[in-house]
Amino acid sequence: MPGDDKATPAQSKALNELIGLVGESHVGGRTLCCLIGAQGSGKTWLAEHMASLGDFGQVRYVSVNDIILDLLDRDPLFAEVFDFNATNIATDLKRYGNRLRKAVHDLIAEQLLPDGLTILDHMELVFALGMDPMTTWYNDAVGKRRVLLVLTGRMAGQLCRCGQYTLTRGDQPIVELEA
Repeated sequence: MPGDDKATPAQSKALNELIGLVGESHVGGRTLCCLIGAQGSGKTWLAEHMASLGDFGQVRYVSVNDIILDLLDRDPLFAEVFDFNATNIATDLKRYGNRLRKAVHDLIAEQLLPDGLTILDHMELVFALGMDPMTTWYNDAVGKRRVLLVLTGRMAGQLCRCGQYTLTRGDQPIVELEA
């Protein structure tokens, strides 16, 4: 994976599934998809590799955690988040209500390609903010705009589990990258 130019068999399988779900020819309606897998399974390598392939058209790779950390650091309204106690951060974040979640949504929405695939990777902090990525970016994945959420998680039957969180999903497909 790191340093390699060739996908593993599991990555190749996931890649073929993703081409069918969010490839360049798959536009219209809602096009939101998730790639999940265990930590170290090669999700980020695969997501970055997808940008070099013609099967997906124009691709933009976005690291969501970096955007969130930058927002928290540069906006004086949210800067005190770095001083929160780790044991009660969820309670402290409630003081900001929807303002922080809306700011994060809007910053990410600015990154979405109007006609192409946007890959949103490294999304761990959205859960700390009380956001469900599937419902948050569902309305943004319309027409020729395609969104791939890359999450550390696993499937448990029909449920997608990311740490202690279960994602809310309707008909959004999930591709699991097995380690």
